[in-house]
Amino acid sequence: HLIYIPLILKQSRLILCNSISTANDLNSFYNVPRRKLFPIKLGFNNKKYYPIKKTRQKFFLIIGRHNPHKNLARVIKAFAYAKINNYQLVFVGSFDQRYTPTLIKLIDELNLSHLCVWKGWIDDDEKLSLLNECHALIIASLWEGFGLPALEAMACGTPIIASETGALPEVIGDYGYLVNPLNIQSISFAMNAVINDKKCFEKALQEGPSRAESFNWFDTARTIEKIIQEID
Repeated sequence: HLIYIPLILKQSRLILCNSISTANDLNSFYNVPRRKLFPIKLGFNNKKYYPIKKTRQKFFLIIGRHNPHKNLARVIKAFAYAKINNYQLVFVGSFDQRYTPTLIKLIDELNLSHLCVWKGWIDDDEKLSLLNECHALIIASLWEGFGLPALEAMACGTPIIASETGALPEVIGDYGYLVNPLNIQSISFAMNAVINDKKCFEKALQEGPSRAESFNWFDTARTIEKIIQEID
């Protein structure tokens, strides 16, 4: 990040960015000229992620690694602060010796062990089921360059609690609940808000899949093709 990436960025003719947020960071941290930066919208596989008839269960779903920037410690603290003891947190992501034990210790200290489920990595079928069964997906990262799980959740018509920083607002727009990832109360409030919103599933099903359809690989490919043609 200090030598190789700056060298590549300097020598590149054009740089495709997976979000405006990423383009802004490249300009800010590496002083890459704006004329070289081209934000593009990514896509998802709509054959894998779509609404299915599942009864919503009382759990919040978290998908991803356990790295610090995923902000899981604050999410766990927010869950404790929310005092929703009839709900669970379901973590999907591989055990990481560097970070997972610290999260488990925090859960033990907050007496939440009976409300937290660790699933490791799962196959596509189970992921589809969980996205259609959870009360909401939580992706309160300190930073995301894009946020594919949020897009997949939208495609399933699932409510989302997402960080207001990074690229997530670009992905979900006014869909879902945006939170301050540094503020435990903000995350906690969103948890209770989605639980108390009696129409959240109806609204999510109406708005999510249609917004997700605007993110497709065909449009991504056409955009990249157009950029390359114009630069030549």
